[in-house]
Amino acid sequence: MQDALQTALALEHATIPPYLYALFSLRPGKNREVAGIIRSVVMEEMLHMALVANILNAIGATPQIAHPSAVPRYPGPLPGGVMPGLTVSLRRCSVEHVRDVFMAIETPHVPLNPAGRQALAALEAHDIVLTEQGEIHDCPDHVLLAPREFFQQALYDDGTLGWFYQQIASAIIDLDSREDLFNGDPAHQVIWPKAPGRLYRVTDAHTALWAVLEIIRQGEGTPTDPTTGSLPDRSGSGPQSAPAQEDTRR
Repeated sequence: MQDALQTALALEHATIPPYLYALFSLRPGKNREVAGIIRSVVMEEMLHMALVANILNAIGATPQIAHPSAVPRYPGPLPGGVMPGLTVSLRRCSVEHVRDVFMAIETPHVPLNPAGRQALAALEAHDIVLTEQGEIHDCPDHVLLAPREFFQQALYDDGTLGWFYQQIASAIIDLDSREDLFNGDPAHQVIWPKAPGRLYRVTDAHTALWAVLEIIRQGEGTPTDPTTGSLPDRSGSGPQSAPAQEDTRR
C-alpha cells in the first residue's frame, strides 16, 4: 500500500515539470489565456500531490519527494506503468505538445460500465464542504459512504489513471476492513485552505476515498481536442510526444 501511494506521489510529481516548462516558455504578457490555463493545471497537480501525501501520512508512512527514485526523468514514461506508450518530455509550449502530451495526460477517467458511470454521476450531487482545516463538515453517513460504493462498482481500462487510482481505493477498502490502517500522526496532515479544489484532512477510510475521488474527478478533463475542436484520434498504439515545431510564444 505504501509503495502504491509512493508511486502515485511520483506520478503526480512527474506531470508538473512538463506543464511548468511549457508555461515558462511563453513570453511575458503573451498568450495570457493559455498561460492561465496551464498554471491552473499545475496548481491542481500540486493539489493531487498533497492529497496523496495526506493519505501516506494518515497510514503512518513518510512521503518521499527528494529521494532519487521519486525524481522524474525526461523524456520518459509516467511512473507506475500508467498510460503505456506515452512519452513525456520537456518542451516549449506548442499545439503539438498540447495535443500529444497534455491531452493524453488529461484524458477523461470515465468508468467503462454503466453502473460506474451512474455512481459517478450520483456523486456529483453531493456538495462536500470542508472546514479551513480540511475536515468534512456536517456530512450524513450515506454521503461519506458514497465513494466506497463508487469504487466497488466502477470499471476502467487497464493502465489508465482511473484504473490506477481505483486499485489504490480498492486496497484502502480491503485493508481498512482487516487492520488498523489509519494510525498516522494527524499533525502531519497538509493544510491548504485556498487550494484549487478539496484538500482533505485524511483520518480514516472515508476521507481517504474522498481524497482519491477528488484526484480522479479533477483529472477528468475533456474528451474534445482544444487544438482542433474535435475528438482526439485514439486508434494508434498510444500517444507519443511529437517534435514541437510550432512556437506559440507569439
